[in-house]
Amino acid sequence: MNTVGARVCEQPRDKLRSFADLVRWNKEAELIPEDEAIKLLAYSEANSSNATKNLEEARELREALFRIFDALGRKETPAATDIATLNKTLHALPIRLEVCAQGRDFRCERRSAQVDSDRLLAPIAWSAADLLASAQVHHVRRCADEECGWLFVDTTKNHSRRWCAMNDCGSHAKAKRYYHRKKRLRQ
Repeated sequence: MNTVGARVCEQPRDKLRSFADLVRWNKEAELIPEDEAIKLLAYSEANSSNATKNLEEARELREALFRIFDALGRKETPAATDIATLNKTLHALPIRLEVCAQGRDFRCERRSAQVDSDRLLAPIAWSAADLLASAQVHHVRRCADEECGWLFVDTTKNHSRRWCAMNDCGSHAKAKRYYHRKKRLRQ
C-alpha cells in the first residue's frame, strides 16, 4: 500500500513504475529470493504484455487495499468493490502449504501454487487477508503528515502513534511546528 509517496499531493510518487520495480520491491521485502527475481525479470522481457498486465493488477490490488485499510482506520466500512478486488486476487492465487524444519521444530509456510509472475501478488494478498481477519486491523492508522498518506499498524502500547516513521514524517512535523513557533515569536 505504501509504494506511493505523497499520495495526497497533486503529484504522488509511484514506486511501481515498471514490472522490474514490482520484482525489486518483492525481493527487498524478502517475498522472493534473488534467483526467482532473475527468472521473473527474464520472463517479463519475453512476455512484456503479461508483465504489464501483472503490474496493472498489482497497482489495482494496492489501491483497493489502501482504500480498505484507510476506511477501516477512519472507522468506516470499506467498499464492497474493494473487498471483491482482494477476493478476486485471493481466488486466483491458490495456496500450497509446505512443512519446513526449524531446528527440532517445524513450521508451515505458504507457497504459491503458481510459479509465474502472478506469484508476486500472492503473499501481499494473503498478508492483507490475515490483517483484515486479525485484531490488529483496529490499529491501522494513516500517517498524520498531510503530505505522506502512508498507512501503518500502530503497535505502541497505548495505540497513540501518529506518524508512519518518527525519523521521517514525525521529525518533519516537529521541525515544522518548531519553525512556526519561532516565526510567531519573532512577529
